[in-house]
Amino acid sequence: MIEKSKSKFLLLGEAVVDLISTGIVNTLEDASNFQKFAGGEVSNLAMNLSRLGFPAALGACVGRDSFGIFLREELAVAGVNLFYLQSTSEAPTTIIPVARQTETPDFTVYRGADRCLTLTDPLISAVADSKAVHTSAFALSQDPCRSTIYHLLKAAHKADLLISLDPNYHPGIWPDLPDYLLFLKEIFQLITVTKPSLDDCIRIFGSGLKPVEYLELFLNLGPAVVVLTMGSQGALLGTSAGERVHIHANSIPVMDVTGAGDAFWSGLLTGLLQGMSALEAAQLGQAIAEYKIGILGPVKEFLPLKDFIKQAQKIKFTIQVGE
Repeated sequence: MIEKSKSKFLLLGEAVVDLISTGIVNTLEDASNFQKFAGGEVSNLAMNLSRLGFPAALGACVGRDSFGIFLREELAVAGVNLFYLQSTSEAPTTIIPVARQTETPDFTVYRGADRCLTLTDPLISAVADSKAVHTSAFALSQDPCRSTIYHLLKAAHKADLLISLDPNYHPGIWPDLPDYLLFLKEIFQLITVTKPSLDDCIRIFGSGLKPVEYLELFLNLGPAVVVLTMGSQGALLGTSAGERVHIHANSIPVMDVTGAGDAFWSGLLTGLLQGMSALEAAQLGQAIAEYKIGILGPVKEFLPLKDFIKQAQKIKFTIQVGE
């Protein structure tokens, strides 16, 4: 029996099945064979954190079907606390075919049970049992999941927990951009940390701005820490205290970028929760992301955290990024 145990991290949102093409292709149209993986930004992060040795509980919803059983098994093997994982007969487990790529991958979302997460007493009590709460724009795009998570984030904010949000906007997930922008301004009043990608920034605010300008737009929404990831160009860190830092990426062979953002999140959040500075935590995120892109498919086993910390300390950075 899965026990209600205290977890440092409570992750709220999507648990999905990724069907990733076995070969590197430009688009899904070019893909002919796929391999099944547990996926979703929130559940990927839950597995990463657990494998790094940090107790993580997942509040999500899957279908009462074979894919739902598959996700439960994969999450359990990774060590994720599934006490708060819900299931439903109202919709099948969400499936996302993905074209394997060395850059931004093409994907299609077949939305299902992930949006059915409902507010329960155990979920409400889970907030009090956690030190940090994480969610994603994907999870917030549809009700009842959206209303459920918003209620829990307000409780977490009242309890002064670290709250993080992946603003992973995509028109295929949240077609109404004005609605997303309106909700973004509202939800960011509760958020401590966010990590947009450069692709997220372009989809949300349009093209043509410098990365540092996108960084400032997110900081103006209210979070204390913003890390803007830029792939081979590294990442930009900005804080409400005035820090502006360019974190440089190492040049390494790229096997698979799928899940690199989730890997970065893993280092960023574990670092912050261990008392690292925002810069040290972002360097740790960069180190773990670089480890991920050198692996084909999801990471099943991480290096010891102390090894990642040593690698992170070697990552170069430049203070005070100019306009």
